[in-house]
Amino acid sequence: MKKKISLRVIRRISFYYEALLKLNLPETNYISSKKLEEVTGVSCNQVRQDFFYLGISIGKQKKGYLVKKLFRELRRILSIDHGARVIIIGAGRIGQALSNYKLFKDRNITVTALFDIKPGLVGTEIGKPGQKKPILHVDQLDAYLNENPDIHIALLTVPEEAAQETLDRLIAHGIKGVVNFAPKILKVPRESKDVQLINDCIGTSLYKIVYQLYNKK
Repeated sequence: MKKKISLRVIRRISFYYEALLKLNLPETNYISSKKLEEVTGVSCNQVRQDFFYLGISIGKQKKGYLVKKLFRELRRILSIDHGARVIIIGAGRIGQALSNYKLFKDRNITVTALFDIKPGLVGTEIGKPGQKKPILHVDQLDAYLNENPDIHIALLTVPEEAAQETLDRLIAHGIKGVVNFAPKILKVPRESKDVQLINDCIGTSLYKIVYQLYNKK
């Protein structure tokens, strides 16, 4: 039976993976838990506990973890080894910025298309030569998902008044994971319990920090 991993552990594992990407070490190098602490801020004891809990027994005393094997194990745990094709609903500034996020490639994530309703955007392409992505009308969304049944993830950057309706539409067409960047808390219908939704409005995170800075006891 596959071990169920808490989201807290998954979050730390993603930090370790990001650290390896940043350091860009040769595959034959070793990396210590102390070095991972320096880069991620997670204590070296916690790093070792996480790896022990997840069965990552690829460490070498005094040398650390072989980069090649650690990369492979972290990818497996995060399911990055499977890769992911995603779509973006909303081709405004945030949507376009996400579609051009250069590190998606390192994370085995591919943005295949964006969707919008603005005449000036629909029918155009964005991105570098050889990596261009089409901006389609939202009315083409249903047909596109039918033609690409392997796409199960969407990033939502639409105006808040259209966000819940768009989420419901995505779920109806088989999308199983949504990251919502609209400034509104969305909800998954009760009958769609298998759908994963993350409400991740950039503004609210910033407001929280500002509040904490000016309201210290």
